[in-house]
Amino acid sequence: MGKTIINNKAATFGEYFRSIRQYRQLIISFAKRDLKARFVQTKLGVLWMIIQPLIALTIFTIFFEQLIKLETGDVPYVAFAFSGMTIWYFFTNMVSSAGTALISSQELIRKVYFPKILLPISKIVVATIEFFVAFSLLIIIMLILGLDFSPKIVFLPVAIVMTILVGSCVAIWLNILTIKKRDLQHLIPYLTNFGIWVTPVFYPTTLIPEAFRDYIYYINPIATTIDFLRSMLFNLPFEWMYCLSFIPVIVLLILGIRTFKNIERNMVDFL
Repeated sequence: MGKTIINNKAATFGEYFRSIRQYRQLIISFAKRDLKARFVQTKLGVLWMIIQPLIALTIFTIFFEQLIKLETGDVPYVAFAFSGMTIWYFFTNMVSSAGTALISSQELIRKVYFPKILLPISKIVVATIEFFVAFSLLIIIMLILGLDFSPKIVFLPVAIVMTILVGSCVAIWLNILTIKKRDLQHLIPYLTNFGIWVTPVFYPTTLIPEAFRDYIYYINPIATTIDFLRSMLFNLPFEWMYCLSFIPVIVLLILGIRTFKNIERNMVDFL
């Protein structure tokens, strides 16, 4: 495969995306490498994709359903909580892995030329695969509980795209910032651990005071995505105006890709 080395600072978006397409096979190679490193070489293998969310679900169910007695309407708490977890862990997987993709692949970047944005993209692919495994488990849980599927489930791809947009936006900017400010990478676990408490992952949005509810949704697009998914699965009401929170996400994502493209040429100097 021939190489086309582009001066990324001068390249147009079209030229940059053509270079990404030229090296697209690397995305699959990187994703396979990550999956093998994370699961194939362990004794339980891909079962970890199922065990990890089940452990978290068990803890949430015991604490919030049995002890605190959270009300989730006609939707059993197990299905309600796990639907939120599938989106939240999808998002946090992208942030934690794709957000540090450049730092974790320093040696590769120094030795081989390729569009560096392929690294976070490959991490997002792996996170998407894990999401589908977790979502398959959610479908099984719904079948066991005898829940009817809403006709709106056909809009599931929209929820996936919404999550990928937010995760990609955060991941791109984390890569841009952490190559110069390494301390930021240590903040990621703390931010994600805190974020789950201000996002309706394991509790219904009715617990949020009405005076603050709209602000949380406009500031936190993942909250909107979780409610959207639940609406599609369980035929719950959904406030479409909350989708306005994705306008700044899209703008920041475009600016992030542009900034990433402009500094890619000099990234090696910071690694």
